[in-house]
Amino acid sequence: MLDKLNKIFEIIEERHVNFYFNHSKEEFEEFKKEALSKFKLEDDYDVLYVSNYLIKKMMNENDSHTIIRYSDFNCLGIFPRIIKNKMYIYKAVDEVKDYLYDEILEINGVDINKLIQEVRDEYCYQTDGFREANVERNIVDVAVLRGLPSIDNNAEEFTIKVNHNGSIEEVKVPIAYAGRKNYKHYEDKDRMHIIYSICREFKPNQMINMVNEIKKIDGINYYILDLRGNTGGTGSIINPLVEFLTGKKVIVLIDKFVFSAGRWACLDLKKIGATFIGTDIGTPINCFGNNPGVEYDKFYVQASEYYFCADEHFKNPSTKDELEEIRNNEIMKPRYFHPDIYVEESIEALREGRDVYLEKAYEYIDSLEK
Repeated sequence: MLDKLNKIFEIIEERHVNFYFNHSKEEFEEFKKEALSKFKLEDDYDVLYVSNYLIKKMMNENDSHTIIRYSDFNCLGIFPRIIKNKMYIYKAVDEVKDYLYDEILEINGVDINKLIQEVRDEYCYQTDGFREANVERNIVDVAVLRGLPSIDNNAEEFTIKVNHNGSIEEVKVPIAYAGRKNYKHYEDKDRMHIIYSICREFKPNQMINMVNEIKKIDGINYYILDLRGNTGGTGSIINPLVEFLTGKKVIVLIDKFVFSAGRWACLDLKKIGATFIGTDIGTPINCFGNNPGVEYDKFYVQASEYYFCADEHFKNPSTKDELEEIRNNEIMKPRYFHPDIYVEESIEALREGRDVYLEKAYEYIDSLEK
């Protein structure tokens, strides 16, 4: 397994714009020695954990794009949400729907806070929101879960302990994808809600086809574009939608999951005068990125090939020397994208079936019409 770990970092070193930006190669070897003394390295799940742990050690909080993923993706049939330092079931497959919005206390007998910290130790984050987002999406990824130091790597079944209406209960959770919507639109009188939750097309011309459908619908005065959960992909896919929305009254919903190409969508929509409602997005505007992955064994190795300055006066560095030229420049200080109107989630609203983001968008529209 050590050979696999070493090969992964050979690939990262070859592809990354400068993997030794924060720490030297000698320091990396010390980090690796320390990690191997703390964690077992018996199977691929351990390799996954130790690889990402070392990436975080090396990149500090600078680079959320350099990451190792397991090629066989399976996840538990729930999606959690952290609200005020507690983790709740936010979405669930039918088998566990009765436990929606219950607080999660343990997974396979391990305290949830211990597991949360182990995930935090494994993944880089550049905002507090993305720190939570990383935990929420990875703690139910079966490969990630099996690789956590406190979980049995050979676990075939997963049981969560929840607080269900004041009673502590254990619930077996199936391995099943909870799913999410994309390329959907809904009309409500003069308002349209458009969902764009990932910057990818899963069918040819998916964006253009959706825009053509929207164009046929008359009587819409306000367009609510829902970018929540959009962790990125290809930034140019949204262009036909931005072109259509130009000159119209546009409200954009954003949250801590908006990442990578999702931020370019925010900037494009800001240019056409959209109003943003939600939370801070999960990444600075300027950051490491462009991380096309390569397959190695059972892993998908992604390494940042550029540093995006997000400034027309600066070239995006793609080599170590170019990156060194701007190391101490103001351009490298993180710049964040903030909403115009903030939203605070609450477990009470979830239990009542309320979407506080959409509520706030409707309140804003109503205020315009007074």
